[in-house]
Amino acid sequence: MQTQLLLLALALPLFPALAFAQSDRAADEKAIREIEAKWEAGWNRHDVPSMISLMAPDADFVNLAGEQFHGREVFAKSLEALHSGKVKESVWQTEDVASMFLTPDIAIVHVHFNTRGERSPDGTPMPPRRGIFTRVEQKRNGQWVIVASQATTLARRDTV
Repeated sequence: MQTQLLLLALALPLFPALAFAQSDRAADEKAIREIEAKWEAGWNRHDVPSMISLMAPDADFVNLAGEQFHGREVFAKSLEALHSGKVKESVWQTEDVASMFLTPDIAIVHVHFNTRGERSPDGTPMPPRRGIFTRVEQKRNGQWVIVASQATTLARRDTV
């Protein structure tokens, strides 16, 4: 009994820290979901600067075609070409955002999404697409940003 009381006495000072950590985690998860909501809104407005603003200057990005871009400004040029061409009428919908924290300031984020309204190079409509981003997001100077992202088309359109 004395051992249990001693353990409880030692643990009590940790409870406020645990509660704070949990509320911090909830705020961080919310901030990460907001990044993805802003990405969706930016995509649907075809507003490349707003999408790029969500990325760290030194971000690394791999698109659905397997092209790799180092730095957000380089990736911005690819997005501008995309949004002035094949996806200029597309609509993006984020289906799910799941975060796994590696540290308090680094998270792996999986974003399931679908798009419709894309066109092939000859202008014919393409079928809707489902995909997943695997992102690394980091809290820098109190703000969450995308530091790496890999986009993959889902092979099956009926699963998440």
